[in-house]
Amino acid sequence: MPRDKKAQTKLLRVGQILRIFMEKDKISSSWLSKEFQTTPRTIQRDLLLLKEAGFPIHEIQKGTYQLHKDIVKNLEVFDDTELALMVALKNVVSQLGQPFQKAVDRVLERLYECAASMPVFVKIDDAMPLDTTYLNRMVKAIRDKKHLIFQYTSRKKAVHPVQMEPYRVVYFEGFWYLIGNETSTGILKRYALDKIKDLKLLKTGFKSMPKNLDAVLQESANIWFAEKANLEIEVLIDAQAGNYFKRRKMFPTQQIKEEKPDGSLVITFRVGHEEAIRNLLKSWIPHVSILGPPDFRKQFVQEVKEWAQKQKQ
Repeated sequence: MPRDKKAQTKLLRVGQILRIFMEKDKISSSWLSKEFQTTPRTIQRDLLLLKEAGFPIHEIQKGTYQLHKDIVKNLEVFDDTELALMVALKNVVSQLGQPFQKAVDRVLERLYECAASMPVFVKIDDAMPLDTTYLNRMVKAIRDKKHLIFQYTSRKKAVHPVQMEPYRVVYFEGFWYLIGNETSTGILKRYALDKIKDLKLLKTGFKSMPKNLDAVLQESANIWFAEKANLEIEVLIDAQAGNYFKRRKMFPTQQIKEEKPDGSLVITFRVGHEEAIRNLLKSWIPHVSILGPPDFRKQFVQEVKEWAQKQKQ
């Protein structure tokens, strides 16, 4: 094998070993030797190369190794070739002294920020704690267009498996969600990250995500977005609150349909799901009356009656 080809093969193998360390808690050198169909001595040289490049790999028992993941973070967004290049870069720089080592670490951190920024859509607020290992895995799946599989806990506390095409990680009103197409139904769905367990990246892939998804997210007021806003909610806002709705849009698709002589307003909202607008309308009680659709009006009034009844208990 030509020398340059041999060096490429070695670096790619080292990059793949680094990825395995990110995905597993501990690894034996004998297992790596079988996995890559090479000698134990070659694996030992690969591990030494990783250590010399600054990756905190420790032998926790004879022949078994572990990567200190609390020190090395955010590597899952890079593919095997990128990881191999990272190892080579850090290995070369390690021979130049500490100032250069710190400089390359800053460069790699910026590369991570660039690699991870696009798949994550954030609306700023106070967020709940986030598992960065899962987030990095999701980001990689989105970048590489690979399927994800995980266990999900529903509202009824039932746990069921989900396989999906991941499109975006989004943040709304204090919660993180994974947005994507559920392969079993072909439906665009949202999954709360704190209810996801046993997240795994599959080798199978998909072609693309909906072209208008980012625009839909940008225009959405909360997590109850939809690709098509086919439902129109019509309400009457009394004169006391009408001026607030004239001064600013309380919802992205808000339209003033009629201004009445007494100062009240007939307003429409186009939504993809009733839940998208429900809480906003409740926050304007008693200044709002639901005009339609009839089923939504009936359900809304019933919910308010039940709430009022509970206050008497």
